[in-house]
Parts: sequence; structure tokens; C-alpha cells
Amino acid sequence: MRAGRKRAAPRPEVRAERGATESWFRPRSCSFHAAAIWATSLPPLSLGSVSPSLPPPLPMDRDTRAFAEQHFRDLGGQLYGGGGQAPSGVAFIKEPATFSYADFVKAFLLPNRPCVFSSAFTENWGSRRRWVTPEGKPDFEYLLQKYGDVVVPVANCGVQEYNSNPKEHMPLREYISYWLEYVQGGCSSPRGCLYLKDWHLCRDSSAEDLGDVFTLPVYFSSDWLNEFWDALDVDDYRFVYAGPPGTWSPFHADIFRSFSWSANICGRKKWLFFPPGQEEALRDCHGSLPYDVTSPKLLDTRLHPMLQHSSPPLEVTQEAGEVVFVPSGWHHQVHNLVRWA
Repeated sequence: MRAGRKRAAPRPEVRAERGATESWFRPRSCSFHAAAIWATSLPPLSLGSVSPSLPPPLPMDRDTRAFAEQHFRDLGGQLYGGGGQAPSGVAFIKEPATFSYADFVKAFLLPNRPCVFSSAFTENWGSRRRWVTPEGKPDFEYLLQKYGDVVVPVANCGVQEYNSNPKEHMPLREYISYWLEYVQGGCSSPRGCLYLKDWHLCRDSSAEDLGDVFTLPVYFSSDWLNEFWDALDVDDYRFVYAGPPGTWSPFHADIFRSFSWSANICGRKKWLFFPPGQEEALRDCHGSLPYDVTSPKLLDTRLHPMLQHSSPPLEVTQEAGEVVFVPSGWHHQVHNLVRWA
């Protein structure tokens, strides 16, 4: 980052919502996802523990720091980024060359607004070349060769366990075999709808291997939550997700209300976003948040008496190569839409 003249925050293009259709591997479809307090979580293939290959946090230039300090003074103790309705669209950032770290801080990080980075931001990642075939499908042959014996966590999306899903562990080769059978069976299996979820690829990989998977976007280089865990050498909040259509993540906000980011290596995903505070109108008569915001049960006003005060979510369709920034405290629900997400 360079210190210099103060630049006005850009006016990113706001794209119309695309129709929801299909998703597979994300580092969260293959997507990367990792949570962080001042940065983000890695996408579904998300990186594991921090390694020497990851750059140190980028210092904030003087003008941007002054802008941030004034921003928090102006808040005056108000709810951070909350209380309002979801925006009608999401900003789409096209070109890396014309969008700086300071631009991101001023336009999205401080205002606590979601945005989508185009596939141009990930086009040089090794995972986008090696994990995906020229047809845009996961390269199972490569993944089996590289990670086939790795034991991964798998959630059963068809079974509710509180507000989540029960998990089991299996070698990646077993999960890929299930996936192929599931798709060949018309997206149905007696084993249920299984989702590879929360795989700590980064934590369990060497710096050399990670450098061949992804390059950390500069916008997310300050990752306080994972820096803390990395210093303890205990755990991390960087994950890989992968699964067929029908796999999904129930309604939730990210760990410790951190920011996160999710890169989609291939496939297509649908995100349903609710700004901070909007989730309160979705609570049931017992005070519990919903497991699935698309369930017809939410229409029962006796069970959900505050529903009349709710607003429609912001719906975002994430395509292959794109990166979604998930702001702090925004509840969301995510669905994989295609056979290979």
C-alpha cells in the first residue's frame, strides 16, 4: 500500500441479480472459506494453517487510517452496519488493477457491505488450473491422486441436528465415489445428501503445497482471528467445501461475528444475505433463529410472530472463480446449485 493523496472511494458497478441455477468445489463450491476478525475466511477450498508462504498483513496507509478513525467516531456507538433492509443488489468488482486495498476498506470493510470480486482476481490460482477440467468440472483424477487418502469431514444435509447437520469422516476418495454415484442416481442416494464441509486443508498442508493452491488476495491479508490461532499452532478457521447440487449450509452468521470471504473454484452457488439486525424478525416464538430461511414453516405467523417485520434477503449468485466478501454479523444461507460445486 502506498501513502499519498486521499482517493475518493470508487463507485463499483452494481450488477443485476443473476438467476439461481447450479455449484461444486469452493475454497466454500470448490470454494475457499476462512473466517477472520478483520479480514475474512478463506473460500471453500479454504486454506489451513497460516504458513510462511502467506504474506504479512498489509499496513494501512495514513489517509485510509484517518478515514477509518473518523468513520468509527461518526458511528457514535450505533449498531455496526446493522438495522437496515438488505440492499437490492451487490457491488461487482471487475478489475484487480483498478481496485486498491484502500478502496476495499472505504467502500466495503468499514461500511460492512457485501461485494463480489470477479474471476479475474483468482485466474492465476493453481487450484483453478489443476482442480478443474477444461470443461469446468472438478478434476477428480487429480484430486484423487493428490488428496485421495486424506480424511475429510462430511455433513449430511438431509438431517437436522439443532441448527446444523451431523458429520462423519471418510477418505476423500470415498466421498468422490459417493458424489459420482449421487449424480448418476439423479441426485439421490440412500446415504443421504452429503456435503464435504470444513476441511482444514490449509492447516494440514505444507507452505509449498498451499502456494500451488491459491494466492491470498491483498484485501484479506490482515486476518486477526487466524493470526491468533496460528501463533498458538492449535487450529484455524480456513476451510474447503465441496459438494453436488442440493448440498447447502443452514442459516448462520460466521464465527465470532467475523468477516469472511469465499472463493468458488468451480460450479455455482446461491447466497441469501440478511443485514445485521434483520435476523431478529425471523426468530420463532421461543426466540430461536430458523434452520432454513426457505422453509414454509416461516410463513406460520403463530410460530414466527415477528415475520411481518422482516425484509427479503439479498440474493447473490456466485459463479466459478468469483470471491464473495461476507461482512461481519450478516446472517446467510448458502446453496450449491450445480452438479460440480
